[in-house]
Amino acid sequence: MTDTAPDRPELLSPRDEAHVAYGLRARALGDLAYNLLAHPDGTAPPPGERVRRALALRARLDALIAQAGVADREDGASWTEIGAAAGTTRQAAQERWAPHVTAWAAAGRRAVRGEHGLNALEVATSLDIAHARFEGGQPGDTFSRALDAVRFPGAEAAERARRERAVTVRARLAALAATQDRRQDDLHRLARDGAAPAARAEVLRDLADLREESAERHDELAGLEPDHADAHRAAAVQARDRAAHDLEFAHLLAPTHTPAPAP
Repeated sequence: MTDTAPDRPELLSPRDEAHVAYGLRARALGDLAYNLLAHPDGTAPPPGERVRRALALRARLDALIAQAGVADREDGASWTEIGAAAGTTRQAAQERWAPHVTAWAAAGRRAVRGEHGLNALEVATSLDIAHARFEGGQPGDTFSRALDAVRFPGAEAAERARRERAVTVRARLAALAATQDRRQDDLHRLARDGAAPAARAEVLRDLADLREESAERHDELAGLEPDHADAHRAAAVQARDRAAHDLEFAHLLAPTHTPAPAP
């Protein structure tokens, strides 16, 4: 009888994936720092080489800090808390690191993309090994044991379902945005060609419907991605405001009259 290894999830929760991404950047930074101790070919470095390599290290450090902000946000930290940790204000922290959080979400909130056939949990195991190599006497699972997938393996299925639904909703939002762009182009063309107001009003009503659906999808994402709920709710409010503006303009172009009741 052959033992079968338990299934290892391809994707971890966004929180776990963010932690693995942070760990990968930390290990890369550490490796680069150790490499500063000697020149690769064993000879004295050329003038300015140490400065160049130290500056490269600083660039990696900035990337690590940005990923730390992503991981903290996935943990539920507020911008006020992150700003306090960085010795700055909530607004300054949000301006500095919110684009990284947005890019992380847009890229699928995953640490690795199948490089060398590894998934995030397997990468976490490699980080355990790397840490044990430099810190003798530490447990062999120092990094991975803090992951939700290890601490609460039964919750992984629910996390995976939530993630998959979020991916579907984001794809629908992208399709809605593309359709809105096309209808907006139609509206500009009709205005340029001097089309009848009723034709332009029809396009505006279509745009309003698309924006209303976008608002609904953002509301759904607020529940699926609670760490980004504020941004999704703000996007929903903006979409509804624009829908209301489109309907108001459409009514000005081609008023809709309700028939008077028969006497």
